[in-house]
Amino acid sequence: MRSYLYLCALLLLGAAPVQAMEWQWLNAMRQSVQETNYRGDYIHRRGDQTNAYSIVHRFDQGQAVELLRQLDGDMIEILRDGLRTVCYFPDGSEAAMTHAVPAAPFSQVAELDLQRIGENYQARASGEQRVAGFNARIIELKGDEWRYSQRFWLETESNLLLQSELISADGQVLEQFRFTRLEIAVTIEDVELTPSLKDAAVLQQVAFRSPADVANDAGYRSALDWLPAGFSLAHAEARQDSTGIYEQRTFSDGLTSFSVFIEGLALPATGQSTLAKMGATTALMTAVNGYSVTIIGEIPALTAKKIAQMLSIDRPAL
Repeated sequence: MRSYLYLCALLLLGAAPVQAMEWQWLNAMRQSVQETNYRGDYIHRRGDQTNAYSIVHRFDQGQAVELLRQLDGDMIEILRDGLRTVCYFPDGSEAAMTHAVPAAPFSQVAELDLQRIGENYQARASGEQRVAGFNARIIELKGDEWRYSQRFWLETESNLLLQSELISADGQVLEQFRFTRLEIAVTIEDVELTPSLKDAAVLQQVAFRSPADVANDAGYRSALDWLPAGFSLAHAEARQDSTGIYEQRTFSDGLTSFSVFIEGLALPATGQSTLAKMGATTALMTAVNGYSVTIIGEIPALTAKKIAQMLSIDRPAL
């Protein structure tokens, strides 16, 4: 991967000199997570739910390959090879197939857009701590009322991400990723990237990530009259059949994202809404002009509610 022009990016951000090194570390973190060989165990906590995983990650000939295993609860193995993701489940684990596919933060994301992130987050260094036996520097990104703040622990030599947290406006840790065991810059053999369930599993899910296209929601029946500053359309999908319309939009600010789903036939409005939270993830289910609307993502409830208030949907002409 080409080296980043840190100084140019920071000048574009208009970052104060005290922030320059923080942004440089964050940029190096993204590259390190993708291009470093490592293996280890980590925990992922969302609210009251905690799961343990192992990960083996190898970068070879310009491509990252990683194998994740869930170590508690449902047995799941996830193999990511470039743009291809395969999930393996043992027989009898149909319920596990409905779960979100886990991933170590930033291991599969595109290059961080520092200019965009810097317009909506304030970066500052916040001391050092040890994580999984490694010294780590702590970087905090402070968000506004419409988004969570984030905190990152970066290994001081490699800038590999050792721990991350999503934090509410009142300082509560909503979601946490943390390595408990880690080996860095190791040789990864092919056998370590071979799922143990590859031959025995009868349940598999295969997905392909396409290179990012320019999202387009022209002609959609719904419209959003407000977005939090810095969020822009990242993905759009729509169809219509005998069951009614289906419209999906995903918005991102470069670090976090949320999606808006609209579906069904135009029915009389019920006026009822349901709000659910798990860790940093908020899900708001409501009705707008008779259509079913779901807003879900790593955003505060305040943000989800305002998005719903500012959403309009045209009913078909009679």
